[in-house]
Amino acid sequence: GGGKDGPAGQEFAEFKNEWEPKGCGFHASLDTVPPPTGPRMALIAGRTADNPKLLRDVIEAGCTKVMLEKPGATTVADLESMAAFAAEKGVDVYMGYNKNIASYITKAREAEGKIAGAKTKLVTLNAYKREELEECFTRNAEGMLKNMAIHELALAATFYGCRADNIASIVVNKANSECLTLGGKTDFVKVEFTMTTTEGTS
Repeated sequence: GGGKDGPAGQEFAEFKNEWEPKGCGFHASLDTVPPPTGPRMALIAGRTADNPKLLRDVIEAGCTKVMLEKPGATTVADLESMAAFAAEKGVDVYMGYNKNIASYITKAREAEGKIAGAKTKLVTLNAYKREELEECFTRNAEGMLKNMAIHELALAATFYGCRADNIASIVVNKANSECLTLGGKTDFVKVEFTMTTTEGTS
């Protein structure tokens, strides 16, 4: 794909070279995947807009369990349709946030718990070059908050008691934030903000 020459693409190529000789199959599409001979699970981690079709495709390919990356689809209607299709086919679909179970989050929370008054600052960085941002804006049209910051928001909700009804303030650090319009899409290039709950957690 388009990212094959980047660091992640090179890492994947090394992974493929290591495991393909051991019998692990790598396929450019589901069309070349052989029929299942036993239980089969799919993990979908692609473009959000493609997820409804990908879900249907892997179910039709014989998968009976599916792990669907957040946020699942671009609309609630699509999510409801996907859920109905999976239920009709008797397929279990799970959706979650991978940072909630990431080892570095676990270690950060353990360290935080050992030091009185310590706080964990959640930071996400992507290696997009400036000239690649327009394609990024188009491909992730749901926006940075729904596509990326949603991971940190999920952490805030899961581990720090943040809820929609107890947010007292959201303060943006404008010095470390930037918003642009590229390819007809307006979104953040970067944004830093602090949320504080009515309980005083931030």
